[in-house]
Amino acid sequence: MIKKNKKYFVDNSGFTLIEILVVLGIAGILIGMAVVGFRLFERKTELQNHSQNILTILELARTKTLASEDASQYGIHFEQDKYILFKGDVYQEEAGDNKVYQLPSRLEIYNIDLIGAASSTVFQRINGTTQQSGVVELRIISQPDENKTINIHPSGQVELGAILDACCATNRLTDSRHIHLDLIWSIQGASVLSLYFPDTPEKTVNIAMADYFNLDQTEFDWSGSIDVNGENQELRIHTHFLDAFETTLCVHRAQDTNNKPLQVLMDAKDIISYTAEGEISVGVYGGTIKAQ
Repeated sequence: MIKKNKKYFVDNSGFTLIEILVVLGIAGILIGMAVVGFRLFERKTELQNHSQNILTILELARTKTLASEDASQYGIHFEQDKYILFKGDVYQEEAGDNKVYQLPSRLEIYNIDLIGAASSTVFQRINGTTQQSGVVELRIISQPDENKTINIHPSGQVELGAILDACCATNRLTDSRHIHLDLIWSIQGASVLSLYFPDTPEKTVNIAMADYFNLDQTEFDWSGSIDVNGENQELRIHTHFLDAFETTLCVHRAQDTNNKPLQVLMDAKDIISYTAEGEISVGVYGGTIKAQ
């Protein structure tokens, strides 16, 4: 009997199709994760930008008051979906010169905690103080844990976030001598660090930042002593974290070696300001004070 040899062939086309489906599935998951991550970043950036804008408008109201523009006081009125710059000592909804700043639908002002259960902060002429100090809190509606706190001090100074409970050294006192600022932008590529002392006479010191970066610009560290009208001011400004997207900036300004008001800027971007007594005000580009 002659035996016939049987040949068997394996069809691999099914495995190829499965592999393609697996790859497409993984790609879909990765794309979905990227989209979710981008949307979260977009919302957080939106939250940061509008928080900074509230600070800017508060500072504008105070500046207008101190300048006695139109011989009037100015203030900010807060509502859940907007904030309004107004003229006068009382907010009037029907006033024609009100300037309304509408929040995007994804954000809300969820807490207005001002002295006297007020919903407006009005600044006083001559000294720029306010009797409606307190906090205003802003958040992403769909992510309540993503929020920003705006502090309004009785002195009229405003800032984003809270003063640190602690600094780098665990035994350091809680004050403004050493703070961390969590920026949502990178200082890589910044060229000029400006220290403006609004003393009499005023003084500005411009520092070339390139000399104080490391080679790959992942660290920045400047320190120095500056003579301001016969009195030395000892300062250090450096990073704790720096990449292409974010910066954690650390500012050292000890009370025993600094007694002049100071504004810190990078490429003309307002980072932070100090009064002579050390009270701080975070600038438009200063981000938030980062808890340690």
